[in-house]
Amino acid sequence: MVRPRGRHQELIGELYAAIASYLRRERLGKIWPEVAVYLSPRHIYIPDLSFLLTENLSRFADDVAIEGPPDMVVEVMSPSTASRDKAHKLRVYYAAGVPWYWLVEAESLLVTEYRYTPDGYLVNQIVSPDDVFNPALFPGLALPLAELVGAPPEETATDSADSPTSAEQNL
Repeated sequence: MVRPRGRHQELIGELYAAIASYLRRERLGKIWPEVAVYLSPRHIYIPDLSFLLTENLSRFADDVAIEGPPDMVVEVMSPSTASRDKAHKLRVYYAAGVPWYWLVEAESLLVTEYRYTPDGYLVNQIVSPDDVFNPALFPGLALPLAELVGAPPEETATDSADSPTSAEQNL
């Protein structure tokens, strides 16, 4: 398995720090970087970030793995993980009942926030790197990703293949 690049790790760290600080103030729950999530015997993942509401903290009682669906999962996508995060994991997290799923593109800083509905995940918002991400799950939290980790590198012809098209954004 290819190890994540520095920007990927920095982005996880900044997201974790901002959300953890917010959660301490608001007392809504807890967030962890890279802990095991046991969804079924066939589906055990280690998302970049996992969040549990206070009332669901018992799912992480053993301090080893979250048993059952977290209330939110964040995957920071690299080119090597993007297709798996956007397709396979999205389906598995939905089937397991994960209420919120964020996909963050490490290079472009584009954020897609998905919300669970009975008919499938709904794209709640897509936030460009020039905008501030205001997660629906965390009222009052503002995440200016470009400020936190620096502006995305200038897009090149090879980078644009990994960016969503207009049709993909209008899910």
